[in-house]
Amino acid sequence: MASMILGLVSMQKNRGPWLLEWFAFHYMIGFRKFYFYAHQCTDNTAEIVLKLKKRLDITAIGLTDSQDRLQLMAFQHACDNYMNEVDWMAFIDGDEFLFPTKANTMQEALWPYNFLPVSAVGAYNVNFGSAGHLTEPPGLITENYRMRADINSFMAHRRVKSLVKGRQKVAASNCSNVFVTPQGTVDEQMRPVDWGYLPQYEPSYEQFRFNHYVCQSREFYDTFKRFSGAADAGHEVERREEWWTNFDTNQIADDSMVRFQTQLRATIAELAAAMEA
Repeated sequence: MASMILGLVSMQKNRGPWLLEWFAFHYMIGFRKFYFYAHQCTDNTAEIVLKLKKRLDITAIGLTDSQDRLQLMAFQHACDNYMNEVDWMAFIDGDEFLFPTKANTMQEALWPYNFLPVSAVGAYNVNFGSAGHLTEPPGLITENYRMRADINSFMAHRRVKSLVKGRQKVAASNCSNVFVTPQGTVDEQMRPVDWGYLPQYEPSYEQFRFNHYVCQSREFYDTFKRFSGAADAGHEVERREEWWTNFDTNQIADDSMVRFQTQLRATIAELAAAMEA
């Protein structure tokens, strides 16, 4: 189990203030190879990633195109070039934090799926709102935003992101959440997954989950999120006010990140020290 190599693919734009936390968290839970697609970043993303490369195994690719569905192209590039370097590859966004709900590491949680006749596993999301923050607070996303939607009533929880077995022929599909694979995708309950949104299933979090900090603060929505486009659709997509009203969900206090807090802060400190060395 210890020899399993986990990779993580992500396309991100101007998330410099939160990159250290995002990389530290996923390194902490077992990811060791990062494939980072920087899309038209005008902040300090390049500087931070370059410094993080002192300690982490990061393959960074700059994207300057403005065409639609660019994320699908990035994911196809990762499928064509990097799948043979890992045992499992996850594909998530910069505002998503993927973790095992019972195990200490993703290697431990994924281990049983190595022996099943499937090519990928879909992990369900949990949507977090603004927690009432009008301006972007200092500190960590995983500490500042701990109010979420009710699991049963919020249909967006039935979205999945893919963990794909490496060393097989894989292709991006028309949905960035699910891939074309030899043996197909299932969720952790072994139910078939053929699309990124599964309204027919109750979401299951017994093994995996990703927290989706889709809103952050109202300031973040107004200054960035609203006009940032959709990476797997159109670059000119606007998230209108009704989007905010729908996704700013703060019904339930959520403590899923509490167990990671001490270790995460220690990992952040370790990486920060390496960055300045």
